[in-house]
Amino acid sequence: MNQTFINSRFEQIEKRFNEVQLLLDLAATSRHNLDTYQALCRSAHVLLVSHFEGLYKEICRDIIDDINMHTNFFEVKKVIFNSHSEYFINNKESEKSINAIKLKLFEAFKEYPSKLRVEPFLFVDNKNPAPEIIETILEKFGIKNFFWSIDGSDLDVVFEDQKSAIERQKTRLLSYLKIRTATYPFTVDRSFYNPIDKSNQSKKVTLWEDFLNNFLKERHNIIHGNTVNNPNDNESLSKAKIKIEILIYAFILNICSAANPIFMLSEAKS
Repeated sequence: MNQTFINSRFEQIEKRFNEVQLLLDLAATSRHNLDTYQALCRSAHVLLVSHFEGLYKEICRDIIDDINMHTNFFEVKKVIFNSHSEYFINNKESEKSINAIKLKLFEAFKEYPSKLRVEPFLFVDNKNPAPEIIETILEKFGIKNFFWSIDGSDLDVVFEDQKSAIERQKTRLLSYLKIRTATYPFTVDRSFYNPIDKSNQSKKVTLWEDFLNNFLKERHNIIHGNTVNNPNDNESLSKAKIKIEILIYAFILNICSAANPIFMLSEAKS
């Protein structure tokens, strides 16, 4: 059976993060030369954010390619079909008209092989990968409150000072994804990282969002020349790298869960 597009992406993901690690290793051996050390740390910081931004876009393309490869339009989840359709509908139309157009589009194309385009799912004004951008993309696939959903889960180990435990969680998550995304439909389950039921709790800003916002702000200051100082040393950047790795893998798990065809879901019975 053919390898899925998203499954073939893991080699590139690891290569990207290894590239950042190469800069961090060079920085660690260059502490005796402050200028070189700071330049390497700043470069690693900028590269890490660039890879993060590139990866979530590539992941979306892979997911759309996997859906298109294996489904007809009538098997695509309604929220995904609607997100795709809205991209091509004049937003000046009334909600009633928009819904009518979506229905007509579905009836016209439902028997045809899926030919989704990725642009409707990445159409967020080409902004930096802030938490709200990540959540907007996932909402187009039907996943709401992504950061709130991983808050308090096993993934929060990244905010503890236990490097070996963090590495184990990353390896465990990556191994799980490589196996569970090998074929389509995917067999991933978000219960893998033990999310907490927070249905009775008020939503708040999570440690994940604080981390990402601060890291992006520091990167912004570097690339726009607002600071010549080094906001992070190589050790803190190494910790940030593994946080972003785990965040990318959680993103993949969620988007793969959402991308399965409706015959895998209760929606197929409605």
